[in-house]
Amino acid sequence: MSSHPIPLQPLRRGSEQTAQSGVVGDPFTTPLPTPIAGGAQPQRKSRWGWHPLSLIVIWGWVVYIAINIVLFELAVRTQDSGIDTVANLFHTWFSQFHGMVTTLYLVRVCASAFKEKRAAQCTWGELFWLTDQTWTSPLRLVPPLKTIIKTGVSSMFFAFAFTSTVAFFMPSIFSRAYPLRSVSFPSTSPTFSTQRILDVDRDTQISTGLGSWVTGRSVFDTYEFNAYTLDVLSQGNLSDFFFSDDIGEDDRRLPGLRLHGGCASFSDDASTAVEQNTTLFPTFCDNSLPSQQDRRVNMHVSFGTANVTFSYCTFPSALTVPSGADSNATAYIFIQSNNGTANTTGIVKCQSNFSLGSADLFGPDMTYSSFGKDLPYNPVQGAGIADPLSAVLAGIANTSVVNDTFESRSSLIKQLGYNGTLGNGNSLAFTQPSLDIFADRIWLGVAHMTAGIGTLSSIPNAATSVVFIRLRSRPFLIGFIALFASWLCGLIYVSIRGFRRCTEPALTSHTIAVHVQAVYTPSHGGNGPLNQLDFSNDMWRTKIVGQSRS
Repeated sequence: MSSHPIPLQPLRRGSEQTAQSGVVGDPFTTPLPTPIAGGAQPQRKSRWGWHPLSLIVIWGWVVYIAINIVLFELAVRTQDSGIDTVANLFHTWFSQFHGMVTTLYLVRVCASAFKEKRAAQCTWGELFWLTDQTWTSPLRLVPPLKTIIKTGVSSMFFAFAFTSTVAFFMPSIFSRAYPLRSVSFPSTSPTFSTQRILDVDRDTQISTGLGSWVTGRSVFDTYEFNAYTLDVLSQGNLSDFFFSDDIGEDDRRLPGLRLHGGCASFSDDASTAVEQNTTLFPTFCDNSLPSQQDRRVNMHVSFGTANVTFSYCTFPSALTVPSGADSNATAYIFIQSNNGTANTTGIVKCQSNFSLGSADLFGPDMTYSSFGKDLPYNPVQGAGIADPLSAVLAGIANTSVVNDTFESRSSLIKQLGYNGTLGNGNSLAFTQPSLDIFADRIWLGVAHMTAGIGTLSSIPNAATSVVFIRLRSRPFLIGFIALFASWLCGLIYVSIRGFRRCTEPALTSHTIAVHVQAVYTPSHGGNGPLNQLDFSNDMWRTKIVGQSRS
């Protein structure tokens, strides 16, 4: 083995080092040796290739950023909460992974660029900075900054540092390009009043209930922010709901009105006998309800081809809700109807419980629980609300007997589920509802009578509403686009200069060790013994020994 010193040949710049015993020098100023042809490349043919995974990831990431910008633009234009949520989720992932994705690609470029003569590093110090990924953030560049300025670095190192620094600032600028702002504005929100309900009279209640019932819409649609479903039922279930204030996204306990029960077609031997002989309906009522009942028979309503005859009995007979606002009612309704071509005959049974009290409300789900009958009800003289079920029956009786007008008859036919169509010669024809449809529509009327009480018992309440809107900040958006373009240019530059085939998908200390061994050991085509490679430096003394892996 030769004992002569091994001179280090400059790879790209600098003068030859003064030979001393061994190869000794400052790693920050000592140029790297020129790889020896035929032996400089480590022979790992099984791993030699393009390693394209990071390339696929980085350009997929470019598309991801473009999609995120489009989503934010759509959120600004439409103010759609769903689109805004997706855009914000994309931005969260962007902030978390942008730096890592950038580094993943740059270390892949390092793995092939450090052996390219036109792209390689200038000194040993720069090589180790590349290996340690000193360029990945501005903070890591601060300690060696003085040495970098003094000795200089290659254009590739500068490109790595520039691209990583731009990537470091992109998430914070992007978050300011599409800020979320709160906007406050005064509003008048109706508030249920336990005092105001004492002044509500049944006639006003019935008129209000009939007016909303004729729309055919559920109370959950008409009073979207005031009707709460029992938490154990499916959303929009009318069999048990609570009418109270709009609480937005809060959870609160508030006073209000509860209705639970339902209407359904009823059939037994006695009801079958009534269908065959209508005169038996009073006897049916006597056998089905206590004697203190309210009864009406043979109330007829017709409109166009629709004809309906009602008879009903209900208990209790009192129309007004008793003190304490806790009313239970049962009714049997005998219906004979036709539309000129089809008939529907049968009995509908309704049972309802109406109560005034308090409940725990859950705004996000529009549900309630823990209802308590803890509010008194003592109406003023001359006032008093009606039981909702009794109010519906009173409205039917009033239309068929007292207020038999064109408008009232057409409304009642619609309330009961008849749908009108134009027949031959532009004549008005109606579909014939089934008994189950009659039952559902009557219970819908009971629900609207309850909601009518709640509406009449509410008072205006001045409040401040707050909404959040997605905005576009033009200066920050322009700044982000500039950073995005700079980052993209940096990626394109390092790809053109340094993306080549290599043995490893990232530049690591193992890659450097194999490369140096290939350069210096004669068995691998090098020009000297590996154990003579040494650096004299008080802070950093490096001696590389060992054998390369084939």
